[in-house]
Amino acid sequence: MPEELDRDLGLASVVAISMGAMIGSGIFILPGLAMAEAGPAVILAFVIAAVLVLPAAVSIAELGTAMPEAGGDYIFIERGMGPGAGTIAGLGTWLMLMFKGALALVGGMLYLGPIFSRLGVDVSGELVGPVPIENAAIGLSYALEITHLELIAVVIGALLITINVVGVKQTGGLQKILVLVMLFILGGFVALSAGNIEGGSYDGFFAEGSVGLFAATAMVLISYGGVTKVAAVAEEIENPGRNLPLGLLLSLGLTTGLYALIVFVLVGTVDAATLEGSEIPMVDGVEPFFGFLGVILIVVAAMFALISTANAGILTASRYPFALSRDNLLPDGFATVSDRFHTPVTSILITGAAMLFIIVTLPVEEIAKTAGAFQIVVYILVCLSLIAFRRRDPDWYDPDFRSPLYPWIQLFGVFAGLGILTQMDLLPQIGGVGIALLGALWYWVYGRQRVDRRGIVGEAIIDQVEPTTEASETPYRIVVPIADLDRERHHLRLAAASAANHDGEAELVVMNVITVPDQTSLAQEVGYEQERIDRQHVLLEEAEHIAEELEIGLRTRAIVGRDVGDTILHVVEQEQADDVLMGWSGSRKRRERVLGTHIDRVIEQAECEVTLVRHDGADNVGDVVAFVGEGPYSSVAVRKAAAFVQSADDATLTLVNVQSGDPSEDTADAIERGQSIIDETAQSVGLDEYDSNVVVTDDIESELVSIAQGYDTTCLGVSRAGSVERILSGAIPETIGEQVSGTIVLVRSGESTDRSLRSAILRRLTES
Repeated sequence: MPEELDRDLGLASVVAISMGAMIGSGIFILPGLAMAEAGPAVILAFVIAAVLVLPAAVSIAELGTAMPEAGGDYIFIERGMGPGAGTIAGLGTWLMLMFKGALALVGGMLYLGPIFSRLGVDVSGELVGPVPIENAAIGLSYALEITHLELIAVVIGALLITINVVGVKQTGGLQKILVLVMLFILGGFVALSAGNIEGGSYDGFFAEGSVGLFAATAMVLISYGGVTKVAAVAEEIENPGRNLPLGLLLSLGLTTGLYALIVFVLVGTVDAATLEGSEIPMVDGVEPFFGFLGVILIVVAAMFALISTANAGILTASRYPFALSRDNLLPDGFATVSDRFHTPVTSILITGAAMLFIIVTLPVEEIAKTAGAFQIVVYILVCLSLIAFRRRDPDWYDPDFRSPLYPWIQLFGVFAGLGILTQMDLLPQIGGVGIALLGALWYWVYGRQRVDRRGIVGEAIIDQVEPTTEASETPYRIVVPIADLDRERHHLRLAAASAANHDGEAELVVMNVITVPDQTSLAQEVGYEQERIDRQHVLLEEAEHIAEELEIGLRTRAIVGRDVGDTILHVVEQEQADDVLMGWSGSRKRRERVLGTHIDRVIEQAECEVTLVRHDGADNVGDVVAFVGEGPYSSVAVRKAAAFVQSADDATLTLVNVQSGDPSEDTADAIERGQSIIDETAQSVGLDEYDSNVVVTDDIESELVSIAQGYDTTCLGVSRAGSVERILSGAIPETIGEQVSGTIVLVRSGESTDRSLRSAILRRLTES
């Protein structure tokens, strides 16, 4: 049974992931350092760097639409050029992300310096050093020292490592918010500072010549290091043929324009002597014109960007040694997954420790240059991989997006990358060339004898997004998420009964979701957590056996995702389902104050009928009661109840209407009104055989509970307000669920809800 990875990333998420990974250390730290190399031409350096990244971006876009699988550049290079090149790419990307994360942590702490100074706290002193370190062979000469700010960076880095180990939830929505906040602040800086530009600041634009320009370009290249990161989650992208290339190119274009504008303003507003070599150029640009308030806003944006980048560096970088280990290219210990947290704990700890070591041993400038060198090596391999695929032209290679100007743009990427490497200092050159040689040597000595080409990631999950059988376009379709064998049979019986009540063909789509933390890629979980996968398959195979007994069509979908509720909604949308039937505990979640952790979103957002079943273990339908009220929701409950009765032997159906009033007074009018509601509802669903009962009471909730206790199965129609707002104040459905035994069925019609959970909560709070 194939595993599916939940596709929940739209175009906005693709752009947010790419821009969020790019906007960080590059723009907040490097403009001043790069200006020391190129002078005012640093503006052009940022644009040239984007041009150099473009070949890799369009190549990744094509490869990603041909192979929309988790793994990104490592998978593409391994597939195109073999496991030897894959080893180099995996190690190179791992190191590049570690260096970029370290640069972000160091830069973030540097931006805290002005705040501490304003508060009268001196953090400029050294805790260790200076200890002279010189090595003429690699062009390295500096004094090792650990400052107070670096100590803070180490502490925050350790905290981020812990967060990734324990698998604290991170969301794409949060990423979008962070990107929007950064864009708002940085865009505001450009707009408000443009009036302070002095034209003379651009005199001598090319004073440092081409050598300085290309040296600056090599330094700022890391500013675009995240543009292809989203390819690592390609299998989680919705409609990858459109969203992956469009998202990559949009994010690259928007980020390039933003970078160029920011640096243009910095060069035009900040004195050259101040800007050159500055490690906090954005503060230098803001403080003279906007004072301490402007500094605070920039520091907030910097901390958002840099800590987010550092965290993403740990999260993403740790996946590479995990994948290499799983593919037998690194020792097995790197693939250790925590039994408690389901995160690649060894890879995270080693990645984090290496990042902290980089922080305390290398200067900021060297970190940036070395990271850029590793990035160039990987981008060269990406371009070569695309050429390899085009030349081999395998039958299955059919990308939805094809790179324009092939192969010239890829050849430009290769030779331009090699050219930039020659303009770097000796240490980054040794890093870039060294990782290629080390990766090749490691593969030759260690990996070559251990690799099974057909068993690595690319071959393992190439076809895993296909369903077990082809979906029909015509049947009445019910999605049934299941989680355990105990309730599975009864849920499927009720779903089958509901489906059989409709004319024409009917089909059940039974799904199970294995959830994984953000720190573990979905494809890695498919490849590693075999025990959980096996349990999932047993569960779904049992569902197939039950469907055979019930004589109803059934398909199964085994999915690996990050959020159960979101995954259910995606499947409902993909299948164009008419109904979704889910289990429900029947008790209130006090912390959530709603039906359940994932049920709420399905009730609110699913554009089909929603059926919730609280099952106490009894398999028989028995005597069924459906509560009938005014409005369309009661008719849905009655229709479901009638279907359940028709599917069972010796089952009875009673329709009950409860009228509010004093039972000690004349109740004739109330009873007549209630009976009319029952008859009209029964007629609307074509129901002829049923018992009816009208009750007049001054305590509706207690009366409903009392009536339900006399039946085996209770059906209620849930209104839009009832599904959210009334639950917040102690809803009748939950009261029945908590106090009544037997099967409780809550039904919501397929009409979209008009009030979100948030608005209901806000209304409840404002009324209290």
